[in-house]
Amino acid sequence: MINNLSASFDDSSDLNKNNSGENEGNSESRINAVSVWSKFIELLSDNLKTNEVNTWFSVIAPKHLENNVLTITVPSEDYYSLIESRYNKIISKIVETLLGPEGKLNYEISQMGLFSNNDTTEQKEHPAQQTGKNTSLINISDDNKFIENIKLTESDPEEEFNSNLNQKHIFDNFIKGESNELAVAAAYAITNNPGKIYNPFFVYGGVGLGKTHLVQAIGNEIQKKFPEKKIYYTTAPDFTTQFTTNIAQSRIDFSSNRNGTKKLDSFYKSLDVLILDDIQYLSGKEKTQDFMYQIFNTLYNEKKHIIFSSDKPISQIKGIEERLISRFQWGITVDMQPPNWEMRVAIIQKKFEETNIDAPEEVIHFIATNVKDSIRTIEGCIVGIIADSVLRYGGEVNLEIAENVIGRVVGNIRKAKNISIENIIFTVAEYYNISENQILSRKRTKEIAFARQVAMYLAKELTSLTLETIGLNFGGKDHATVLYSFNSISALIKKDKKVSDQILEIKELIKNL
Repeated sequence: MINNLSASFDDSSDLNKNNSGENEGNSESRINAVSVWSKFIELLSDNLKTNEVNTWFSVIAPKHLENNVLTITVPSEDYYSLIESRYNKIISKIVETLLGPEGKLNYEISQMGLFSNNDTTEQKEHPAQQTGKNTSLINISDDNKFIENIKLTESDPEEEFNSNLNQKHIFDNFIKGESNELAVAAAYAITNNPGKIYNPFFVYGGVGLGKTHLVQAIGNEIQKKFPEKKIYYTTAPDFTTQFTTNIAQSRIDFSSNRNGTKKLDSFYKSLDVLILDDIQYLSGKEKTQDFMYQIFNTLYNEKKHIIFSSDKPISQIKGIEERLISRFQWGITVDMQPPNWEMRVAIIQKKFEETNIDAPEEVIHFIATNVKDSIRTIEGCIVGIIADSVLRYGGEVNLEIAENVIGRVVGNIRKAKNISIENIIFTVAEYYNISENQILSRKRTKEIAFARQVAMYLAKELTSLTLETIGLNFGGKDHATVLYSFNSISALIKKDKKVSDQILEIKELIKNL
């Protein structure tokens, strides 16, 4: 255990400012922080389950490293409280391993909490330092800051409302593809008529597929189009913490009934748009669910928009009351699937462009081939590749770096190689026992036409070539023919297991060429 591990809370709103004026020392400090944090996550992954690491540590960002003090940013005090209560011992041990006995970890708040006071910088000691003190994040018995901030929210109409949205999460930098097309279309439609269509909006999908980005993009877009509306984003763990903390406040403050859950209830029912992320964490929390039920009814009846996300479909969420489940189903439910190869390439290209780094095509294709299930994992790999390139290779991004980083992150990797249309046509012809010339011909017998459609589907799925270029490689077919073939095989894969198995077998054959 590290006795001097500390947590420093600051308003980190300056994180998004242009860093072009920073000196070389600050730049090196950031690079070192990224490197240490990457190693921190590696060690953390050895002790925790992958879903725990993704859920609790993926939104934390390293800021700088100076004198064995690593500064990281967290979304809120509630978030910090939950992490410290769950993982205090393991965090302390890892920091000591990486930074030595004198190592420290500073937390900075990147998004202020529900009733945070922007003018106050509050230093909180790590629980390991506290002796004979209340180790609660909000020390109700020692000060009244929390109460005062609530009163300020109600009594000062000029106080700027904090939506808790990440301004970087917008539609413009969200990559749309076949795996999320419906979700994006419905999400954007909501921004034109909030409260009137697709209400509530429920989106689900696996960890790291962009759900948080999408629901926050809705909030940011509504805020841009309707600046007078009150929009608030929070997570189910933060919502639960707010509720339980306010119950405690109600019991402690005997002098007034205006505080506690009544205050919180009033706040949530005053919103125009409520965005609640990761609702699966409401499971088993009956009182919190009842509180949400009352808020939902009020907002819905007043035609205010309610947006939910979850890592699984509604029917698979256990421990949620049926009356709440039924309300989740009143509007529209959409899912987000893992991105296909083509979409992964687009995401990776976008991420490198955002960092002003020119990555070779072979590196981009290699990442897309080996990191398949999570956009968040793709982002983590890119951060690691950039850090390695700066620290060890003078800023050059090459295939060797990509192989080393992705090998550490995902384990077994498949060596990069370009997949050509020639190899695709050859493999499909061999598999269906026809000639390559027949695939390229204009013959329309059932067997040949089907094989030709499979080859076009795989060409679009496994290469980054345009529809026009693919068509030219199939004897001068136009882009509409290629798109029709792709859509036809995509539909068959979803409803015909035999076809789905065939496609998987052909892909493996292509990989092993």
